[in-house]
Amino acid sequence: MWVQDEDEDTAAADSDEECAFSSEDEEDLQWHILEKQRDEANQRLSELEEASNQLLKEINVLEIQFQIERSCRESAEALALKVTKDNKVLKRKSQMLMPLIAELPENLPDVTFDPAVNGDEVDGDEVDGDKVDGAGGSSSEEMLLLESQAKITELQASVDGLLAEKLKLEQQVEDLTSEQTQLREQMILEQKAAQASETDLKMQVQLEQALQQISQLSTALCDIQLYYQDRLKQSQSAVEESSALSELQNLREQLEKSEEERKTLETQLSDANSLVTQLQEEGTPLYLKIRPYHNKITVHDMEYILEKSSDVLEIFSFKDFLKSRKKHGAKAADDLNKAAPLLDMKARAVDEMMERIKKGIVLRPMKRIQEDDSSWKDQKSDNRKSAILELKGMLDNMKRQHLRRVPSRRGTGRNVGEAELLMVLQRRRRAMGDNQEPPPSNQPQDVQPGLPCVPVAGDAPWAGESGSAPVLRRLKQNREKRDSRIRASALFISHQA
Repeated sequence: MWVQDEDEDTAAADSDEECAFSSEDEEDLQWHILEKQRDEANQRLSELEEASNQLLKEINVLEIQFQIERSCRESAEALALKVTKDNKVLKRKSQMLMPLIAELPENLPDVTFDPAVNGDEVDGDEVDGDKVDGAGGSSSEEMLLLESQAKITELQASVDGLLAEKLKLEQQVEDLTSEQTQLREQMILEQKAAQASETDLKMQVQLEQALQQISQLSTALCDIQLYYQDRLKQSQSAVEESSALSELQNLREQLEKSEEERKTLETQLSDANSLVTQLQEEGTPLYLKIRPYHNKITVHDMEYILEKSSDVLEIFSFKDFLKSRKKHGAKAADDLNKAAPLLDMKARAVDEMMERIKKGIVLRPMKRIQEDDSSWKDQKSDNRKSAILELKGMLDNMKRQHLRRVPSRRGTGRNVGEAELLMVLQRRRRAMGDNQEPPPSNQPQDVQPGLPCVPVAGDAPWAGESGSAPVLRRLKQNREKRDSRIRASALFISHQA
């Protein structure tokens, strides 16, 4: 039995080692092991039942033998009582026959109790008479006594043997009962071990099922996470698309606003062009009026006037234009309201300048500090105010000194002609229109009768433009700088749009 248990343990260990090979064959092997253990347990139970049945049969046989022995003992005891009684009787008789011992024959040991052997003697005794009767009676009693003693010894020996056998049987019964109890305990332990192994196997199966469920749940969770990640990506893409659509809508709105601003700027430009043409028309009679005084103005004074006028025009034209262009969220009405005073200020400045030139005011040359373009960018409002104040101061000084004329430091040999002065003024007026084409000069204009026709800017080249006059070179440089600034501002505006 123990060998079988060890074999079963080794088989279970081998089966446990084989279960780790694959997850698919694991369950089959476990079920096979369980069936095998169940069959072995059933076989053990059947063997134990057979052994218990045999033990019960042997116990029944022993009980039968014990009953037989007990009956034999009882019969032996009864026979012993009878023999003891007979012995007592014989003892009395022997005591009674003690005086007759001397008369016993000498060959008493050779005497047998066989009547056939001693037949002659018996017959002789019978022939002899009374002697024979007395001797025969005593010998028969002795023979009975000896036989009874022999039987008693035999019975005692048989009783002793029966007692020894009984003791042996009792010992065997005790051994069998102890073996039976041991077998029962062993069976109980084996049943408990089998139940524990079955519970362990059930727990292992449940653990494997739980692990499989956990793996399935983990895969399901991974799938759910992937699904929600896809949903999140889709939602993010939808949000991005919606944001892109909103940005596109904003860009469209900005484009519409920029188109509206462009239209407003075009209208402002057309108004400025019309104002330029109007100023040109108004400037022709003024020019005719100031013609007698043009010889009084020196080249340096004219250059100073042109620079100041160009600064004022640039301040009022390009700076304000860039400001109005940068403000994308402003309305067209605000732009128009802002542009109107600027145009009025331009017109007033030009009118005042032309009136003072017409009155024959001689400008005294003044030292002016050259400033870089960066200073104009950093101090827009201060430069504007300082330029306006400086222009007012110059005009006041000219009012005080209009009766006396101070000769120029550079001499009188560098005066500017009428046509050149008019061209410069007209070119400055063109700068107000952001390099827009002025109206053609060859068209007929409504000129007052008696006044000569004045050529418009752009009709003829500069007088002596190819010459080496320093005034013309300076004017050319200023024009190139102005054109470069205009191009830079146009590029900046296009990038912002």
